[in-house]
Amino acid sequence: MADLGERVTRELSIRYIAVLAVLGFLAILSFIGLAQLISETKGSGEHINIAGRQRMLVERIGFGVNRLSALDGERPAEILTMLTQALDQLDSRHRQLMNVGSPPSRAILEVFQSPEWHLDADMRTFIARSRSLLNRGGMIAGSDPVLRDISSAAAGPLLAKLDELTARFQSESEEKSRQLLILQGVSLGLMLGMLLLSAFGVFHPMMERLRADILERYRVAEELRRSEERLWHILDDSPVGVSVSRRDDGRIIFANRRFTDILGMNKQEFIGSYARDHYVDDSQRRAVLATLRASGHIDDAEVEFRRKDGKPFWSLLSIHGTEMQQEPVNLAWIYDITERKAAEQQIMLASKVLETVGEGVVITDAENQIVFVNPAFSTITEYSREEVLGQNPGFLHSGRHDDEFYGAMWSQLKRLGRWSGEVWNRRKSGEFFAEWLSISVIRDSGGNVSHYVAVFTDITHRKEDEERVWRQANYDSLTGLPNRSLFMDRLNQAVRQSRREAKGFALMFLDLDGFKAVNDTLGHAAGDVLLQRTAVRLSECVRSSDTLARLAGDEFVVILQGVSGRTEPTIVAGKILDQLGQPYELEGGIAHIQGSIGIAMFPDDAEDGPGLIKLADAAMYAVKRTGKNNFRFAGDA
Repeated sequence: MADLGERVTRELSIRYIAVLAVLGFLAILSFIGLAQLISETKGSGEHINIAGRQRMLVERIGFGVNRLSALDGERPAEILTMLTQALDQLDSRHRQLMNVGSPPSRAILEVFQSPEWHLDADMRTFIARSRSLLNRGGMIAGSDPVLRDISSAAAGPLLAKLDELTARFQSESEEKSRQLLILQGVSLGLMLGMLLLSAFGVFHPMMERLRADILERYRVAEELRRSEERLWHILDDSPVGVSVSRRDDGRIIFANRRFTDILGMNKQEFIGSYARDHYVDDSQRRAVLATLRASGHIDDAEVEFRRKDGKPFWSLLSIHGTEMQQEPVNLAWIYDITERKAAEQQIMLASKVLETVGEGVVITDAENQIVFVNPAFSTITEYSREEVLGQNPGFLHSGRHDDEFYGAMWSQLKRLGRWSGEVWNRRKSGEFFAEWLSISVIRDSGGNVSHYVAVFTDITHRKEDEERVWRQANYDSLTGLPNRSLFMDRLNQAVRQSRREAKGFALMFLDLDGFKAVNDTLGHAAGDVLLQRTAVRLSECVRSSDTLARLAGDEFVVILQGVSGRTEPTIVAGKILDQLGQPYELEGGIAHIQGSIGIAMFPDDAEDGPGLIKLADAAMYAVKRTGKNNFRFAGDA
């Protein structure tokens, strides 16, 4: 039992020792492996850290250069300092990369130097081009080829090669770790399995996810940057003036081309100025600020601003409060409405003119329904505006013009677009009035009639004056009968009409017998009354279509229209002699007169007016020589 116990104890001791030895060996091996692993991991970590630092510096340089290109020629010192420091650090890290830790493997050298990857050459070129771009001076345009190369490298190829280098360093580190961990044996198998599980099941997916998240965030940020650039380009090209000012002090931080063009300024002059400096009327500015504080926005306010040359102009202003890069700002839109305001003033002036002119103005639509009248229209026609709106102007017609007259008027309007002429219309009171009327057709952009504009002047008094002058020139002031001038015109008309219609007429030449004695005994006033009453008696003997005229003194003439024989002239002459033979009761006594009549026939006796007068006059004197109070035809011997 003792031997068995010793043997068991010895075997257990040997196993224990063996186990301890193995454990010790494994511990030593693990220690050595761990030390070597730590050393290798430290070197690989430094490589990975340097490569990652390079990647960040490349991104920073690309971002900084793009910022410079977006500043329209400005080169802020802080950006230049940042870029210079980043380039120095990138150059230093790149030189350090191959001199840290153990010598690089073939796979690392392949990425660094091979023609396929040539990371070393690309990195040196990137650094050199970036330095040359910074040292060149002047404005950096977005289309600059060097800028495009730097942006392209910073956005893709160079970063990809750095990522490949990092991945290879990491891969070599993992391979060395795996080999060393295998040597630790079974005692460390579980730990190795857990480490491998952690490495491949947790750490690696996490790194990939983290890398994917970083790339996605970079992509989103880049897309956001591009979207912002597109937005600013759209705003800059907008036909509407757009500006952005800080809400706290009103300092302008952005303006598009249209905004500066409206003000007659360039962007360098305008950006940095204060919104308050561009108002013409400070009371308008205060009203804008009050509304903005109360509601946070302004829509379509008419505000007067001042251009660079000092000239004021009217604009339609809208302002909305917003935030830009977490800073409160006011976004403003302006439209130049100077021309519209001028047009409004012209319309207002035209309206005042229409309200004050003495000529009547009436506007109708395409259906000839009244849509506007001015006060002068109401003064002339006696109709108020409310009474005529919507009506056809035909209610003013006097009835003196027939359908043919209005038909000709509308025909000319359609053909020429205008008509002018004299028209008789009727006032509300029923009184007729004469007007000089001018009508114009208004057409729309499609050439269709949209309105008719009529302007008229009351010429009634002028017509009355003309009528008075005409009567004075053509009628005898004592008897009211046509005088010699009008008689000659009627005689010539009768000749033309008779020739045209192949008809005849008779001319009767009458001289009063005994009239001189009345003047001598009763006076000229009585003689004038006798002449007036004689005119009345003679008018009763002829037709309305005939002409009775007083030539001078006691001489009268009659044109009997449409007679071809002696019968009708004989009857009329008998009536005249009978009427003249009746006594005249005059102031101062009874007067008696007679008449001598000479008659000439057209065309039997003569073919023109003067010939007829001469023959009729001769026949009348023949009557006087043979006893008076009779008539005689020119054709009688």
